[in-house]
Amino acid sequence: MQDDSGFYAPLNYQQLWLWLGLLLLLLVAAWYAWVLWPARTTAPARQQAVARPTLDALRSTCLTAIDATASDADAGRLPERDAHQRLSFLVREFAGSATGLPITSMTLEELRRHGMADLATGIARIYPNEFAPLPVQTVSQSAAAARQVVLEWN
Repeated sequence: MQDDSGFYAPLNYQQLWLWLGLLLLLLVAAWYAWVLWPARTTAPARQQAVARPTLDALRSTCLTAIDATASDADAGRLPERDAHQRLSFLVREFAGSATGLPITSMTLEELRRHGMADLATGIARIYPNEFAPLPVQTVSQSAAAARQVVLEWN
């Protein structure tokens, strides 16, 4: 009878494989750190490079667009409903650019909650003309309301 039971003791690995595995893990971690590190340090620099226009420049651009919309509607190049909608959008876009808030997607109540009651009132004067079956007031009256909101903006 054999004295051997068929059990083999585990082989001892050389220390070299342990150190090579740890070195490989260290190299992978260093590579990820190297790849991701510049993305974190350059992102704020790009954000600072974007210059926001001044309020006077925004106001001038918006007033020019309001005048152009009123002219297009008076000349018949733009339907009245589209002109009222564009005027409302121009006022919202102006306020959004001035404050940095997503004003183009806010309701009148949300505007009032954010402390922009004058803006909400001005847009409310244009609303009936955007959604009513027949316009309540002319495009020139809505343009005057839009100009008033832009000119009174602080």
